[in-house]
Amino acid sequence: MKVKQLVGMLTCLVMLVFAISCGDDEPAPSKFKLEADIDFSPENPAVNEEITLDASGSVDADAIGFTAEWTLLSQPGGSTTKITNAGAIIASLIPDVEGDYEVQLKISNADEGVSDTKTVTINALAPGYVELSGFIDSDMTLENINLDPALIDYLVTGDVSVLAVLTVEPGVVIHFQEDKMMKIEQGGTLLAAGTEADSIIFTTANEEADLFWKGLYIQSASAQNILKYAEVSYAGNTAMDFNGADYKAGVGVNGGGNIKIENSRFASNKGYGVYLDDDGGKLNTFKDNLFIDNENGMAVWAETAASVDNTTTFTNSTNAYVEIFSSSIAEATEITWKALSDDARYTVSGDIDVNGVLTIAPGAKFGLDEDVMIRVDGAFIAAGTAESPIEFTTSDAASALRWKGIYVNSADGRNILNHVTLSYAGNSVMNFSGEDFSAGVGIELGAKMAFKNSTFSNNKGYGVYADDAGGQIGAFESNTFLLNDRAVGLPADQAEMIDGASVFTDNTNADVEIFESDFSESKTSTWKKLSGGAAYRLSGDMDVNGKLTIAAGAIVNFDENALVRVFGSLTAVGTATDRIVFTTSNPGGELYWKGIYISSASSLNNFDFTDFSFAGNSPIDFSGADFAAAIGVDITGKVSVTNSTFTNNKDYGIYADESGGQIGSFGTNSFSDNKRGVGIPADELDAMDGASTFTNNSFADVEVFGSDLAQDKVVTWKSLATGASYRITGNIRVYGAVTVEAGASFKIDEDVQILVDGAFTAKGTSTNMITFTSSNIDGGLHWKGFYFSSTDASNEFDFCNVAYGGNSPHDFNGADFPANIAVNSDGKVTVTNSTISNSSGYGIYSKGVTNDFAGAAASNTFTGNANGNNQE
Repeated sequence: MKVKQLVGMLTCLVMLVFAISCGDDEPAPSKFKLEADIDFSPENPAVNEEITLDASGSVDADAIGFTAEWTLLSQPGGSTTKITNAGAIIASLIPDVEGDYEVQLKISNADEGVSDTKTVTINALAPGYVELSGFIDSDMTLENINLDPALIDYLVTGDVSVLAVLTVEPGVVIHFQEDKMMKIEQGGTLLAAGTEADSIIFTTANEEADLFWKGLYIQSASAQNILKYAEVSYAGNTAMDFNGADYKAGVGVNGGGNIKIENSRFASNKGYGVYLDDDGGKLNTFKDNLFIDNENGMAVWAETAASVDNTTTFTNSTNAYVEIFSSSIAEATEITWKALSDDARYTVSGDIDVNGVLTIAPGAKFGLDEDVMIRVDGAFIAAGTAESPIEFTTSDAASALRWKGIYVNSADGRNILNHVTLSYAGNSVMNFSGEDFSAGVGIELGAKMAFKNSTFSNNKGYGVYADDAGGQIGAFESNTFLLNDRAVGLPADQAEMIDGASVFTDNTNADVEIFESDFSESKTSTWKKLSGGAAYRLSGDMDVNGKLTIAAGAIVNFDENALVRVFGSLTAVGTATDRIVFTTSNPGGELYWKGIYISSASSLNNFDFTDFSFAGNSPIDFSGADFAAAIGVDITGKVSVTNSTFTNNKDYGIYADESGGQIGSFGTNSFSDNKRGVGIPADELDAMDGASTFTNNSFADVEVFGSDLAQDKVVTWKSLATGASYRITGNIRVYGAVTVEAGASFKIDEDVQILVDGAFTAKGTSTNMITFTSSNIDGGLHWKGFYFSSTDASNEFDFCNVAYGGNSPHDFNGADFPANIAVNSDGKVTVTNSTISNSSGYGIYSKGVTNDFAGAAASNTFTGNANGNNQE
């Protein structure tokens, strides 16, 4: 009972599967495959010559068997022929009219529901042609057999080697079977000179079947080899065997080969229409030719490129019109690469070494392959015109590929780019004597190049780079730099060449970069104002050993911690409407440059109408203590600063070394938002004027550090504008004579004293008193006070406020005491109309000669002094 149930269930399942499969509208795909193939012979039959059609090469991998069906899809007009045995594996056809016969083969297996088809075109030739193959070892003339230009004269059925003189008459039509070639051997000569009315034709025997012959291969160096009024088409089936690399071509000229090509047409060739082997293939003459629908127009090496004329026309090449492959121009060679007609462009596919003289004609255009470089060891003259500029760019902008650039290793005075556009270079770095960089044009140590009226755009690295060890700019006029990483990079000695008319737009990192280098001792030059607000960018330290002038309106940006050291002279004189700017290259990143270090005492060191900001990244190495400053003047240095601004500097706007840095002229400057405005020794304090302004400087407006006022100095310490104060951070000893101007204010650090061994006169007015006080009253800090050991009769305080001194005792003859004003036994001073207050010790303590400073006649006020006054 259970077995019957199981059988019944299996039967139902089988029936269900059958029902589902029967209900499917689509037939199941066959698991078998057929692939039709046609072989026919002869390859180029004549009219009334039987053609064998053979399907036996068709693929039946699973051996299921198939039937064949031949169909004549089309035939020339007037033809009545039919296929014989159209249902057999091997059939036949006898063409009865010249022309193309389109034959289709269908193979199929009806039981398995599988089939495949293939179609070929067979070209039947008219009778009367001659077959060619093998060697031509004696002079031969190919005559025009069929006067009708549509009819074939010769059919090349095997490779032809020409060892003698082969003359091809005007009007001759030569067809080549697939992959067959004609080789003009050494000792052979090809004279194929047609006429304008009767061209010579070299082409495939079966264009409709898309069969290609191999080409004309020229090994002969005969100066008589010529193609004139000839057509070469549908060649390039396989590569020719050149001395160098092997390529496909309609006409291939091997190393040592030579040919004239004039008024000829090259069409629909694989590889190149014409190829000149890089091992010395030559064009004797080349002019007035036409290249159309080839994969590449022609390929030449550097010297042979000079043979390409400007009247030959290139259209519709898939890749290059004229390709110049990797090669050299010999040292003694002088050539010109002409502009191609109709704005056609050369493609440079490999590095070019220019050892001789290369001139680029106006209007010439070049596309250079990825990482390709032109190296100039001779002379490179690319002088276009405004109407016909010269162009160097990538050969594949769509793929964003870049060439390498032009590397100049020659100081030839003829080297120039004039009316040139150069773009998409800089793929990889060039190998310079100094550091290696990428550039559109790179100038090596000792080399030289001039630039005029030229445009550099979209280059990686630099548009133009001159090696930091001594690359030279010959001339630089009216150029444009657009969308480069950096426009120009050069050493300090060459920056003078950059003109004020060149345009710099949207260059990512720098317009004109000046890298770490020296400005030579022998140089006297000017860095001009760049147009459109463009800036110089100093990316490293620079030593100025010569005489450098910065022109009004120039902008100089500095990379982080970059320093200028002046051992010669630096003159930066702007105007009220055309100021000179020195600032960081990255204010957004809050990066600071180091500053300008003045080591020379040249009277030419002058900053007028200049703006300094974001300097002071790290201390400058002075003879004395080291500090950070926008301008730092060492012990041997001297500088004048007028009408200038100093803002947002990390430490000092200006610092003069405590041991003797000198300030020349100083007037009408502005210091704001620095840590310190100015830092100077006592000998230079008189340089400060009353018109300069000081705002929001966090530590000091004018800091006077511990130093001596020399004995020969007779000076006035002026009142600073806008309520600004001097801040004295170290002991001052006055050996000379000082007059303090009414209204002056001095804030003095803890325990600092002013010692007077010379003369000190501080005369204010009732409305403009002079103030000497602590620099940190809120912190409860006291300075030490004045100490007079001088008997000079001009020592005087009148209408002064002297406060918060007396921090520690003065060194008297005898017992020591603290005081705001201390007068030793050999000292003398007069104090009138003044307020002496808040001393930690005495207001005034005198062992010397003083007036009755506490008497009514003196009109002084004493308040808050811990010990009162004392007058011995």
